[in-house]
Amino acid sequence: MNVTRLNAKRLTQEELIEFVRLLVDSAKNRLEIKIEDPIALKYLETLEKDAAELESANKAVLSDEKNKLLQELDRQRDKSLLIFRRLMQVHELSDDNSPEAVAFEELNVLWVNKYETLPYLNLAVETTGIENMLFDLSSGKYAAHIETLSLSEAIEHIKVANDKFRIIYSEIAEQHSLKPAYDVRSVRIELTETAVLYMNYVQALAESSVNKEMVILHNAIKETSQAYFKQIAQRHSGLPIPDEEDSF
Repeated sequence: MNVTRLNAKRLTQEELIEFVRLLVDSAKNRLEIKIEDPIALKYLETLEKDAAELESANKAVLSDEKNKLLQELDRQRDKSLLIFRRLMQVHELSDDNSPEAVAFEELNVLWVNKYETLPYLNLAVETTGIENMLFDLSSGKYAAHIETLSLSEAIEHIKVANDKFRIIYSEIAEQHSLKPAYDVRSVRIELTETAVLYMNYVQALAESSVNKEMVILHNAIKETSQAYFKQIAQRHSGLPIPDEEDSF
C-alpha cells in the first residue's frame, strides 16, 4: 500500500486523527530506538499539535447547530459536484468524434484543469470556485456541450446547493461564529499535508542513507499504515483489502 497517497480524503475527521496519533505513538513509544533526527522530531511535534487542534475544532463545530447545518450543506454541494462528474463520465466511451465524445472531452479538460479539487478546498474558496465553474459552464464555449450530455439538471442542483450554503455561511459570518467551521477544513488539510511530508521525509532518508534509525522508523510507518487502512476497509465495507506488495 502506498501510504504517501493516504486516501485521507476518504477518512472521517475522527479516523484521520486516529491514524496520525498511531503514527506518532509508533515513533515515540513502540520502537526500540530513540528518534534523534531533528526534522523528524519536528514533524512529530507538529502532527501531535495539529491532531489536537483538529479534534478541538471538530468538537466546536459539532456543538453548534448552525455550524452543523453548514457542514451538512457543504456535504450536499460536494455530493452534487460528484453526481455531475459521474454523469459526465458516462459519456467517456462514446464513439470517437461523436457530439457526446467531443462534449465529454471539452468538459473533462475544464474539470480536471480547474475544478477537480473543489470539494477539498476551504469553505469560502469552494463557494467562489463553484460560482466560477457555473459561470464557465454557462458560457458559449460549454453551454452546448452541457445540452448535448443532458447535464443541465445536475448543474442546477449544484447551483441550488451552493446558494443554500452561501446563505447560512453569510449568517454565521455576521454572528462572528464562523471560525470553528472554517478551521476544521483548513486544519484537516494542514494535518494531511504534514503527515505526507513526514512520511516522505522518512522514506527519503531510509532509502538514501545507512541511517538505521530511519530504516526502522520507515518500516514502522509502513506497518502502522497498512494495518490501519486494512482496519478502515473492514470497518466501512466488512471486507478485507487483499495483501499486496506495494511501494511506500
